[in-house]
Amino acid sequence: MHISSSRLVRLVVAAAAVCLVTACRDDRPAGTALTTAPQAPRLTSRNLPSDAPTICVASVRKRDRLLAIAHPTAANTRDISALDDVIDDVCR
Repeated sequence: MHISSSRLVRLVVAAAAVCLVTACRDDRPAGTALTTAPQAPRLTSRNLPSDAPTICVASVRKRDRLLAIAHPTAANTRDISALDDVIDDVCR
């Protein structure tokens, strides 16, 4: 099997182009935070403002109780995640 030099050059250029495109593509979506970025401080019952809405106070207290469980179940983890979303939406 003989490959002409022009075909070989085209193959090498195509392979280099594929490698370049693959290397330049970002694997992370643009909206994700860097792993080294500090997390936002978590609201707790102790650092809630005195004028916080009732839904914030109730959600934070319930999440704090769930976080205190030594061995959380999958349901507890889902509840914590849902409460985090409520707190992020309503309390901040």
